[in-house]
Amino acid sequence: MAERVYSYFDYDGEVELPWEGVADFAGMPHYFWLHESSSTPRSGIFDLAPVDATLLSRVVEMEAIWHAWDLDYHAGKVALDSHPLRSGVNPQFVNLKIEISNAAYLLRDATFRRRAIFRATEAFLALASRFEGKRWPIPGFHSATLEVCWSNS
Repeated sequence: MAERVYSYFDYDGEVELPWEGVADFAGMPHYFWLHESSSTPRSGIFDLAPVDATLLSRVVEMEAIWHAWDLDYHAGKVALDSHPLRSGVNPQFVNLKIEISNAAYLLRDATFRRRAIFRATEAFLALASRFEGKRWPIPGFHSATLEVCWSNS
């Protein structure tokens, strides 16, 4: 059964797996880190640790800031140098990133391992198909939204 991916970090959207992020596992939010990629596309082994409501709210807030920028970027309204992680552009985004990274570091002792397959959501694929063959920038387009299927490693 596919589960929700709240946010993912360090992902090129083409061939790589997300290196880390937050997704549901058994219906509950967990932080995940890539442990080992697999020869199967979009598949790998991940370390997971449950997250609390406070950390999840920070992740959701950071993702909302990112998503708003990403929509504007893909629409050609803003340049890459306006990325919210750049110094001085969006201090709240930077603070959230630091806070999330620090909290994730503390979770590393509580991990367990599972295999995962990530894929773009049906909603994203439907959106992307509407823009096939169009040239960038594309208003209304955005980076992939993902879902994940977990299994025992």
